[in-house]
Amino acid sequence: MSDVYIAGASLTPFGKDFRPIGVMLADTCWKTLQNSSSYTYDLVPDCLVIGSMDPIGFARQTGLDSLVGIELKLRRDTEIYHVEMGSATGAAAVELGKRLASSGLKVLVCFGEKMKGKLRNEEIPSQISTVISEEERERGLGEMPAVAALASYEYMDAYKVSGKEFRNVCYDMSVRSLGHGSQNKFAYFKEPVTRKDYDNPKVNRFIAKPLTKFDCSGSYNGAGAVYLVPSSTDIKLTSIKSAFDNIKIAERKTLISMEAAVLAGRKCFQEADLNPHEIDLCELHDAFKPVPWVAAEDLSLAERGEGYKFILEEKNRKGKNTFINRSGGFLARTHPLGASGGAQLVELVWQLRGHDQYKDMFKEELKNLNYGLWFNMSGYGNTCVVGIVERVESTRVREGLKEENLPQSIPEEKLIYKKSPRKDRVIATTQYTSPDEEQVNVAIVQTRDGDFRIGLARDSEGVKKGKYIKWIKPEEGPYFIKEGYIKGKLSDFFSLIRRSKKEE
Repeated sequence: MSDVYIAGASLTPFGKDFRPIGVMLADTCWKTLQNSSSYTYDLVPDCLVIGSMDPIGFARQTGLDSLVGIELKLRRDTEIYHVEMGSATGAAAVELGKRLASSGLKVLVCFGEKMKGKLRNEEIPSQISTVISEEERERGLGEMPAVAALASYEYMDAYKVSGKEFRNVCYDMSVRSLGHGSQNKFAYFKEPVTRKDYDNPKVNRFIAKPLTKFDCSGSYNGAGAVYLVPSSTDIKLTSIKSAFDNIKIAERKTLISMEAAVLAGRKCFQEADLNPHEIDLCELHDAFKPVPWVAAEDLSLAERGEGYKFILEEKNRKGKNTFINRSGGFLARTHPLGASGGAQLVELVWQLRGHDQYKDMFKEELKNLNYGLWFNMSGYGNTCVVGIVERVESTRVREGLKEENLPQSIPEEKLIYKKSPRKDRVIATTQYTSPDEEQVNVAIVQTRDGDFRIGLARDSEGVKKGKYIKWIKPEEGPYFIKEGYIKGKLSDFFSLIRRSKKEE
């Protein structure tokens, strides 16, 4: 198997590009091939890989192979593949492209999504939510912000992050993301945010507590492409690996770690023969602000509980500089689902090459940037893809991979929610407004057997974390109400007595 290199790379401006999706993809492919002329003479690809999560649902279009192939005037016997892997589709398309290119083929990989233009705005969230299992959607976990909100609360509980500190970190991330985005001609959100606007609920409403509108990436249109070749250029696609996890959130051990990120990260660092602390540049999936905190910890870029500090301070667990989401990330560029994971790679290539705004951004530091990593995921860690690119003429030698530096799962004994013989209780809850304008109070409930369930609180105010609950009318859905205080304490008391007698 041969090494794989990157020749050209391009993006369309992300945002309100209302051209047909086939035209968007073909346009960025043409630009990529034109850009590749500086690195290779052979601009006729052997095969084409297209990444698009849901062109039927969002753009009301299928047959992208024919559409793009005809637009590019490819030979009719050219191999064309269409990849779909949720919001990890862009990176997954690159992973397939690398496998094909490693056999000696020249592979053009394009990725894109047209999320606006055919659907009404209120229809888009339900289309996105298909990355959540059908069973849990029916139980009320209807939108991705609700999942991210539950993860946020678990993170705050586990690492003693106060609500005030959480809001401060999220605001600082907005300032950084939009600041970098203002310099990126392909980003959509460029206007700076003030603290006054960030704290104003009329401007920055809650989407799913504690996450606000400014804490979630927008859903717009965009596309990009890279040309992968077996002959040497200045940038090598060193490794890209993926792994998957249980799509059912309630059956995960925790939401403050994504097992698929750990597994994909380990394989990627091993193939690249790199330690996490040797990475100079990161583009981390930030559809919701706490996601890159968790990803950084899962990839051993930051210590557990220090991920949010790593994002703001740009110092890894060894104290070395690591530039993070200098493109502005999804929060500035927006998140066209099938395009984002590939766009991260394009931005890293441009950063290593010092294109456009990156030349002025990094200045003298540019010559010391050798290794870039990107992390993309589907759903909340359903599938995770980790990739590494490097400058071919590196300015420093690899240190040598050490096992203790590789990503590690959280040990079972350190998980904050353990099995309990007591009554069912709420461990995380959030509220969001459904497309039908109904207030939904959704929670993860830990049962007396130690299992987890998704439930809906009948109480319009929701049920707070730690409260005991009882299920009502299960035939009508997963609804519960708060157990009375005295009744809950009596339940505790009798449970302890029963356990003592059992032990005797």
